[in-house]
Amino acid sequence: MQVHDLTVPIVDGVDWYGEADCPPVHLRQVGGLDECGWVSHQLSLMVLNGTTYAETAAHLYPDAPTLDQLPPERLLTRAHVISLAPEGQELPAPDDLPGFVPERDAILIHSGWESHLHLPDYYSASPHFSPALQEWLLQHRPAILGGDMLSFDHPQDAAMPFLREYFRTGGVIVCPLVGLQPLVGRQVTLCVAPLRLHGASAAPCRVLAW
Repeated sequence: MQVHDLTVPIVDGVDWYGEADCPPVHLRQVGGLDECGWVSHQLSLMVLNGTTYAETAAHLYPDAPTLDQLPPERLLTRAHVISLAPEGQELPAPDDLPGFVPERDAILIHSGWESHLHLPDYYSASPHFSPALQEWLLQHRPAILGGDMLSFDHPQDAAMPFLREYFRTGGVIVCPLVGLQPLVGRQVTLCVAPLRLHGASAAPCRVLAW
């Protein structure tokens, strides 16, 4: 069995959004072996979606379960990995997935956007879902939806119409992911392990597939 880590490493100084209310990652060492005999690190001033993160409908719906309220079995499931090349910025709809089970299986989308990780356009020019892909996903209703892009709706569309509809039926998202290309066309077991932050709709997570 080969385990694939699909998680973006947390790196000091990363600032995907460039917005005042989304501060960059601040990761620094505290202590030192020479000074006090131990080493530790402090992570502060990081918006929860400043790295690979999981998110529930509580992001948009106040009565939806927060991430710490999800039963753990929701975060361990079968996933179908598909590849979609953007047409401009929009990702087209795929063919049907053999064996896919709505509301149980996950879908992970490889678009190649990992090559822009940490570049200035990583968020602003992120590929997003075409109307046809949005309709296809809302019909198929994946239990978890992930991808190697940072935005599923157009990055400048604050209304987030696709996420609003997807979350309405209780879906969970996980993004951005890396290392999907070797898994394209395969069915894998997916494990999403977010920090259990009380009352939060989103949290940084480790994402593994095998």
